[in-house]
Amino acid sequence: MAELRYEDFKSRINIQDLLVDAGYTLNRRDGLRYPSYVKMGSDGKRIRGDKFIITANGLCCFQPPEQKNYNVISFIKEHPHLFSEYTPGMNTDRLVNLVCHRLLNTPVEQRSSVVAEKERPEKGFDLKEYERLDFHKSDWDSQKAFYPYFKPRGITLDIQRAFANHFFIALREAPNGKTYTNLSFPLRKPNDPATVVGLEERGRANAGSKTAYKGMAAGSNATEGMWIAVPSEKALDKAKDVYWFESAYDAMAFYQIHKNWEPKEELSRLENFVFVSTGGNPSIHQFKAMLAETPNANHHLCFDRDRTGQMFAINFALAKAGKTFNTHVTPKGQLVVVDTTDKYQRYELNMEPFEFDKIAGILGVDTQSQRNAMAEYMGSLRDKNDILSGDEDLLPSDLLKIYATYESACEEYHSAKYSRLVCKEDLEEISDELKTSYEAYKAAMKDAVSQYEPVGRTIYQPCEKEYKDWNDQLLCKRMAAEEDNAVNKALEKNVVAGNNPEERDEENNEEEKRTCHFHR
Repeated sequence: MAELRYEDFKSRINIQDLLVDAGYTLNRRDGLRYPSYVKMGSDGKRIRGDKFIITANGLCCFQPPEQKNYNVISFIKEHPHLFSEYTPGMNTDRLVNLVCHRLLNTPVEQRSSVVAEKERPEKGFDLKEYERLDFHKSDWDSQKAFYPYFKPRGITLDIQRAFANHFFIALREAPNGKTYTNLSFPLRKPNDPATVVGLEERGRANAGSKTAYKGMAAGSNATEGMWIAVPSEKALDKAKDVYWFESAYDAMAFYQIHKNWEPKEELSRLENFVFVSTGGNPSIHQFKAMLAETPNANHHLCFDRDRTGQMFAINFALAKAGKTFNTHVTPKGQLVVVDTTDKYQRYELNMEPFEFDKIAGILGVDTQSQRNAMAEYMGSLRDKNDILSGDEDLLPSDLLKIYATYESACEEYHSAKYSRLVCKEDLEEISDELKTSYEAYKAAMKDAVSQYEPVGRTIYQPCEKEYKDWNDQLLCKRMAAEEDNAVNKALEKNVVAGNNPEERDEENNEEEKRTCHFHR
C-alpha cells in the first residue's frame, strides 16, 4: 500500500468530519450555506466564543474574529489537545498521521524513530538572554550608538529623548558565533506593563542596501504583546487618547510631526497620549486587551494608508463593538465582512473611496460613543461656536433645573412687558431677576462645557493621502504612483503651454520646501 501524504489527507478528509471528531457540533442556526461548528458545554449549552466556520470552498475553517484559515493538517497541529491520540511532547507530524489514518480507517506503520522523537516545546522569550544598551538622556556617549537607526528615519534627538524609556539596543550571540545587534522596542501586555514578553526589532541598513531587517525576537508573544509608550509615564487607566500604529517608528514620527505643529500650550497633551505599535498585523487579542485597560479613552487609528491598514481600522472598530466577525478583501478590492455575533450577516463594501465612518455605520458600529452627561447636548449644537444653541431637553438634570429657572424668568418678563399692566419699577425688578437667572445659566454651561471631553470615540487618523505611513510623511517620501502622476501632468501642462520644464526647476524646488516644512 502506497504511503499517504499530506495532500492525500487534505483531499480525502472532510474538514467538517474532522471538527466533529474534535468534539464540535453543527450549529444549525447559522444555516448550511456557510456551516459553523460549536462546542457544547456539560449543561448542553454552546460555549460562547468557541466556534469554527467553514470557508466558502469547503476545504478550510476559521475561528472568528481571527482571519487565519485552518486546513485538515494545520487544524490538527494547532489544536492537538482535541484528539485522543495526543500525548504531551508528541511530534505533531506523528499526530497528524495517527488521526488522519484513523479517520480514513487505514493502518499506520509503527516507526520507532518517529514515536521516540519528541517535539521540542516552543521556547518562550527571555530578556535575560540579551545584552542591552540603554539610551541615557544625559549621557551623550550612550546616545551615539542609536544614531545609525534613527538618522535614516529622520527622527531627531529630541524625540529620542522623549521615548528614551521605551527602546534600547539588544545584542545576542547566535549559535554560529555571530553577534546580532538590533534596535529593540519592548512588547508588553496592557494588563502587565512591567513584564517584557518580546521585542519588535529593527536593524541597520547594510552598505548599499535600501532596506534593513525588521521582525520579532525569537519567542516573542506578538499575539498579545505590543509596544506601549507614554512619554509622561502615566498609567494606562488614566489615558484619554490612545494612538495605534503598525510600527514604533511611525509612532515616533507622528509625535515629531505634531510636536512641531502644536502650540507650546498643547505639548503637555501630546506627552499624555498613549502610543501603541502592534508590530505589523494587529491581533484581536491586542485590540481587546488594550480596550479593557482604557475603556473611556478615544482611540485614534493611525495605521498605514493602504488597503491593509484600512482593514485593520475596520477590524478594530468591530472588535471594540464586541462583534464576532471575519474580514477579507476580494481581488477586486471589495471588503467582505462576515458578522456572526447574533445571526449570520455578510457585507460586501466598496473600499474606494475609503470612508471609515460610513462603513462603520453600515456595519452597525458606533464610532462616536461618548460616555459623558453632556455628550448628547453637545452633539445637538446648531452652532458649534455657541454653547447655548443646543437642545435644552438633552441637558443633564442639574443644568436642566438651572435652565428651567431661567426659562421661567424669561416667560414672566415677556408676559409682564407685553401685558402693559405692570408698572415700570416692577418690570425693572422682573428684568433684573431675568438677567441674574441668565447669568447663572450661562456660567453653569461654561463650567460644564469646560469640563466636557468627548471620550470613547474611534477616530480614523492616517497620514496625509500622498504618503503610505507617518514615517514616510516625516521624510516627505510620497507614494511613487501619485508622484509620477503629478510629474506627468505637470510635464503635459508645460508642453501644451510651450514651456521648457527645466525652467520650472527652481519654482518646483520652492514648492517642495513648502510642502516639506515639517521635515528636520
